[in-house]
Amino acid sequence: MTEALTNDMRQEANTALMEVDKGLRSSRVGEQCEAIVKFPVLVDRFPFPILINAAFLKLADVFRNGTNLLRLTTLKVLQVSEKHLNKITSVDEFLRRIFSVIHSNDPVARAITLRVFGSIASIIAERKNVHHSIHRSMDSNDQVEVEAAIFATTCLCRHSGTFAAGVCEKIASMVQGLTTPVEMKLKLIPILKQMHRDISTALQVRELCLRLLPSYPSLSFVAAIFHTLTELAMATVVHVPEQVKLLLSYAQSDSRRAVRLTALQQLHQLASRVPHTWSREMIQALLAVTEKAVQQREKELGFSVLLRLSASLAVHHMTTLKDSLFLSCYSGNRNIAVYALGVVTNITLATTSGITNQGDSSQEVQEVGEVVVESLLVMDFSREESLRAFKVLLSSLVKLATNATISITALDTLLMLLPQFSGAHADVVCRALVSIATHTSDTWAHTTPKLMSYLDSRENCQEVMLPLVTVLLELHGGACGSPQRLSFQSSTLPSLLARLWSLRHPSHLWLAYQVARRASMMGFHELAQPIYSKLSKMITVVKFRNWLSALQQFSAAQNLLVSSPAAASSLIPALCKASAVVYNSMMLAKSSSPPSSFPLHYLSAHADLLSAHCQLLSTCVALHTIPPPAMAIGNPVERKFHQCVQQFQSLAEQFSALYSSLFDADPSTLEYVSLLRQSCLLMASAISSVVLSRKPLVSPAKVSTPVADSPETPVEVSDNFNTKFLLGKTCRDVLKYAQEAATSLQMLPINEEHVAVLTQCSRMILQVPFRLPQYFFVSLQQTNVKLALSPPLPLTGQYITVTLNTHLSLKVEGVIEHSGKTRVHRTPSAVYVQVVPSLEKPLASDIKAPELTRLERTELVKKDYFQAQFLLSLPVRGYYTVQITASLLDHEDTLWQTGPKTTMPILVDTDEGLKQRQQQQQRQKEVGSAMPIPGKSMHGHRV
Repeated sequence: MTEALTNDMRQEANTALMEVDKGLRSSRVGEQCEAIVKFPVLVDRFPFPILINAAFLKLADVFRNGTNLLRLTTLKVLQVSEKHLNKITSVDEFLRRIFSVIHSNDPVARAITLRVFGSIASIIAERKNVHHSIHRSMDSNDQVEVEAAIFATTCLCRHSGTFAAGVCEKIASMVQGLTTPVEMKLKLIPILKQMHRDISTALQVRELCLRLLPSYPSLSFVAAIFHTLTELAMATVVHVPEQVKLLLSYAQSDSRRAVRLTALQQLHQLASRVPHTWSREMIQALLAVTEKAVQQREKELGFSVLLRLSASLAVHHMTTLKDSLFLSCYSGNRNIAVYALGVVTNITLATTSGITNQGDSSQEVQEVGEVVVESLLVMDFSREESLRAFKVLLSSLVKLATNATISITALDTLLMLLPQFSGAHADVVCRALVSIATHTSDTWAHTTPKLMSYLDSRENCQEVMLPLVTVLLELHGGACGSPQRLSFQSSTLPSLLARLWSLRHPSHLWLAYQVARRASMMGFHELAQPIYSKLSKMITVVKFRNWLSALQQFSAAQNLLVSSPAAASSLIPALCKASAVVYNSMMLAKSSSPPSSFPLHYLSAHADLLSAHCQLLSTCVALHTIPPPAMAIGNPVERKFHQCVQQFQSLAEQFSALYSSLFDADPSTLEYVSLLRQSCLLMASAISSVVLSRKPLVSPAKVSTPVADSPETPVEVSDNFNTKFLLGKTCRDVLKYAQEAATSLQMLPINEEHVAVLTQCSRMILQVPFRLPQYFFVSLQQTNVKLALSPPLPLTGQYITVTLNTHLSLKVEGVIEHSGKTRVHRTPSAVYVQVVPSLEKPLASDIKAPELTRLERTELVKKDYFQAQFLLSLPVRGYYTVQITASLLDHEDTLWQTGPKTTMPILVDTDEGLKQRQQQQQRQKEVGSAMPIPGKSMHGHRV
């Protein structure tokens, strides 16, 4: 996250604007054009209203006074910088300068102006003079101007319901008029899809389009009208049933194949966007039309629509169609059979999951699974055009693999088919293997030899190495010491490393790093450590070598815990050493300059977690040295247990703060960090319940803070663990074990059994290999918040002066910058701005510190921009600091503490005091400037 806009940045922005302005004033057209095209870079770099308003006003001047070439260049710049238009504060002046060109005698200049109106429609949508100009240009005799008016009409209809309602009749008369060229009518019809702001206008447009269908039966007109009606229906929703009936009638009765295909394509859009509006009768009619179709392509499109519907809420209307669809699974057309199988699979799974209240149908699931496996064995998917159908069939197989019998058969089938494919097909098979392996980890002994045999037999296996390694790791996932884990370490690991280093490919080192990274993300540090160690010796760049060394040391720390004995006295030295190694790993990672601070915070929290477990086990061992009479009257060890509880609770808060800072993280990383927080709360609850409060653990909610005189209430802890991870399953087992132990030992004095319970709880959690989340290595989105404050931040050592008994008006403007055109995980919908003033030093010793009000506002984000205004009351004379914090809120109203924090220094004094300080500073400057420079006389001559 970036800090607030500094004075240096403001000066840099002004300098850049002056350079651009100098280019605009040049007499050479080339230099003027060059200056204009620099505007998008300028406003993207300094995206604040003050600069943007000035820049766009200069552009408007160039547009008004320049040539058509400069106007066209300005138009392109406005289209590129559309997201900054809402930051123009002088919209009236900006429009006035551009609008003057609409009265030009040059039709090209008017056409460019109309396109500018369309490009800035978001800020001028309700201007009546713009509406009138566009209406008038629609009747122009110049075709270029009319096309520009059509473009402007389309853009304004998207933003203004008033304009859309007013221009509807005009467009209708032009489309129905005999003097309008056919090409122009085809451009006018798509405008109608924007007229859905009110139901009456939408109904009027729909009736117009329905009248046009029989009048203009050509394919281009029918396709344009179908598309317009479909978009209108999806926008208004109420017309979806009528639109489906219209499209089905054309798909069934029209004699032209292209029209039938167009109708089915529009049905596919309706099934994708509004599947919840489809009724049982509509789906049955679609199936009837699909089965009666003569052309194979039409049948394929029909079944693809059914497949889309079956993957949505509309599946509960399709249960009665299963028998008729099952016959199509044996069609001679590969695509039809695959799509039909996908529909049957979705219906069967919906039935078994209870969506349609049909009860358990595991036998049906097995039957469908057998048909899918048979299709994989019989059909030919080797050609490139069969890839989409191949993906659909494998997707059906993965969905059915929750059944144990089908999962084993599916794994065997895919392993048998894998040698037959290469390229994209092999990649799809490997991804399916990864998905199925998550449900079939108990088949590791059966599957591992086949996978290793395939890797050894394939000459160039770099394409499938990473997904197949993922399958192997999924199959052998388990706690340290489990049979599948021991089998992996003894037999699979050496063979896998040997095969990896035997590859001779230009990018084999990058592949090795990918394998190690995947192993770290899945907790297989015994595989990751030797790869990181070997790679770090091959890298010459210091930054990258430090990063690999940090990863190698983290993996070494985890392997140290795995190899240590199970006894608490033997585990303590291993924990201390592992914690020190992780701290060293964090320092190496810091020197490698990672792109985000998450790796450093995560490694630090992990080292603290190991230290907390070490402290707990040390306290448990120390309890053995205290005689029973001392236990009965209280001892220092009990205070140690209180410290352990506080340490685990502090760790939970640390993980919670880390979680709230991960706005750009993937869901898997957030789930794992949340799980680490829950494990800390669980340990704190177990200690409190077993040896401190001596009360049983109950669910749910939060851990109560243990105190010596706490009331007789049970210790609460949440049992909502994410069992997708092994750590979640282990936490669930630890909670159950601690609950039973706390209940059975509740009435007994503290003895070795209590200590054994806590030791076992800690050991169970430590036996789970810790992971490095995906966000540790890569971020799929990056979000930065840049603030601009008014008044601006002063120079270092200076203060913003405020007269006593007045208020400070503070304006906070912000721009959200993000990488990429689309958000991957979440999008900021609002910004929570908090302003916290505090009195640092009063100007008089007798001044009592006042109670200052904390101000906060939540502002919506509009096109990555927000602003908030505050009025601060600083009642006494003194030096203040105002801390300004901006936090993001997503569409689920989750608060993310990821914004910048800025401190503003303020001096509050009376008018006389401020004048005296100003005069004193002025005298100091004069004295400093009057001091002679060493080596020179007062007259500038060298002594």
